[in-house]
Amino acid sequence: MEKRRRGRPKKKEGSIEPWQFGRLAKVTSAYDEARKRGEKHSVAVRETVDSLRLGSPEMPISEAEVRRILSTYRPRESKTILLFERSVRSEADIQKYRLIREQIAALQEKKGITLPPLPVYDETRHSEKFTFRYAARPVYPRHNRKAPKE
Repeated sequence: MEKRRRGRPKKKEGSIEPWQFGRLAKVTSAYDEARKRGEKHSVAVRETVDSLRLGSPEMPISEAEVRRILSTYRPRESKTILLFERSVRSEADIQKYRLIREQIAALQEKKGITLPPLPVYDETRHSEKFTFRYAARPVYPRHNRKAPKE
């Protein structure tokens, strides 16, 4: 039997926790929405923090963390980024989710499989879905840019 190592466990290189991936999706989509409305970077960062605190008060977030996420996952020299787009779940999406839950429950009964309990699905809670894809990094022009000479 191997002796347990002392200290904090090492993270797997190049991986992030699922909750961090969810926060990444929420942060980048809220930031992109603010920038599409024409907000400057600093205002978009502030609005991102405000919208996340309002929508998910249990999620730890700050302006510094938003900037850190943007600098890590959207560096200036990158050409391609992971782009998240937020949308509200449709009735069809909710029906699919219900069907999947019913199939899992039926499979558990039929096969006698014991799975951890599924999270409680609250239909009254605001729900959103994220689609993600690789895309070209958006270019946001400067507001105070000097007019080019012709």
